[in-house]
Amino acid sequence: MAKHNVTITKRNGALGRRSPSQDGVCGLITTGVAVAGKLVLDTVYPMLSIRDAVSIGITPEYDATHSVLVYHAIDRFFKANPSGTLNVMIAAQENTMADLVDPSKDLAKKLLRESQGLIKYCGVSRNPVAGYVPTGLNGLDADVLTAAAKAQSLYESEFAAFRYAGFLLEGRSFSGTAAAAKDLRTLNTPNVSITIAADPAISNSNSAYAGYAAVGDVLGLISKASVSQDIGELNSDFDLQDTGNGVFVTAGLSSGLELSAYNEADLDVLDEKGYIFPTAVAGIAGFHLSDSHTASALDNNDYAFIENNRTIEKAIFLVRQALLPKIKGRVKVDPATGYLQDEDVKALEATGAKALSGMESDGDISGGIDCYVDPEQDVLSTSKLEIEVTFIPVSIAREITVAIGFSNPFKSN
Repeated sequence: MAKHNVTITKRNGALGRRSPSQDGVCGLITTGVAVAGKLVLDTVYPMLSIRDAVSIGITPEYDATHSVLVYHAIDRFFKANPSGTLNVMIAAQENTMADLVDPSKDLAKKLLRESQGLIKYCGVSRNPVAGYVPTGLNGLDADVLTAAAKAQSLYESEFAAFRYAGFLLEGRSFSGTAAAAKDLRTLNTPNVSITIAADPAISNSNSAYAGYAAVGDVLGLISKASVSQDIGELNSDFDLQDTGNGVFVTAGLSSGLELSAYNEADLDVLDEKGYIFPTAVAGIAGFHLSDSHTASALDNNDYAFIENNRTIEKAIFLVRQALLPKIKGRVKVDPATGYLQDEDVKALEATGAKALSGMESDGDISGGIDCYVDPEQDVLSTSKLEIEVTFIPVSIAREITVAIGFSNPFKSN
C-alpha cells in the first residue's frame, strides 16, 4: 500500500537546544599544532559543540595530518554529552603532561584562571612529537605519574583561589602485568584520576596512537553525570559503546590490547588499584567504566571517588556564593555579653542551609543539611565569623548481595 510513496524521517537536535548546567562545564588541555589564522597555541577556546572546534581548524584532517588526537578527543566528549561545555587549550607538542599541569607554568593554570572557576573537571592528554618513546615506570609512561603530583599541586593552588576543578589524566602506554602496575591508591592525589581506557579502533589506526587513553570519552561521561553519580553506573546513559558511530565497538586499554587479552583477575586487580577502564558486564549491553576512582587511598578518605569530590566542591561553591554578600556586613551583638544576637545567628544559619537545598531536591545529597553559628564568638575583636555546614551525602551501592532460592508452598501448610 505504501510502495509508491515519499518516506520522511523527522530529525531532532539540529536546533542545538541544550540542557544548561554549570556542573557539566569541563576543560581539556592537550598538545598539538597551531593553525595559521585560526588556532593559536596556549589560547582558551570555549566550545559548545564539535562545530566550534572545526571553526578554528581542528578537523579530522587536522588529526590525520599531524598524527594527533585533538579533534578526536573533543568529538568524543560531545558524543558522550551533547549538552556539555568544553573549554579547550592546545599547547606545543614539546610539552609533557607534567608541563601542562605544572602550577609554575601558564598552561592548565591559565585555562582554569581564564575560565573564571566555571570548569568543574579538567582532562589532560598529550600528543607527543613524532618518534617519542615513553619511559615506562610501574606500568605507565613515567610522565603520567609525574603529572599526577603536579596536577594535585595545581588543584590545591586553584582551590585557594576559589576555583574547584579536579583532573582526569591520560594513563598513556599501560604495559606489563596488572600485578606489577603502580597502585594508584598509594598516591596522595585525591583530586586526580587516571584512565587507561582505549578504543582499539583508534589505537590501531595509527602507530602514533598506540599508547593513547580515551580522555575525551571519559571526560564526557563526567560532564554528563550528576555530581553525585558514579560514572561507571550500569545503565545505557553511561555506555561507552555507540555502534552506530563506531565508538567502542570493542574495548581495550592504553596498552593497545583489547579487554579479551586480560583475564578477570587482572582487571579486578587494576580496579582495586584505582585505574579507570572499560568493563564488560554479563547481562548488560556495551561497555561501562570500572568505577570513578581517584588516585588516593580508600581508607579514612572521604574523597576516594570522583563523585565525592564533585559533590563537596559544588556544596562549597554554593555556600560560598550564598555567604559572600555577608562579607563586611554588620552583625549585631548583645550589649551585655558581646555574643551574637539570636536574630542574626538564625539569619546566617538559614542562609547557609538554603544554599544546599537545591542539591537535596536534585538528589545530589540525602539531606540532613545543618548550618550552625556559635553565638559565643567574639566577632567584635576578631572580625572573624565561623560557620559550620554539614550534610548527608548519597551513597553508592558498589555491591549488592541477594539471597535467592526456591519456595515450596506445601511446606507452609
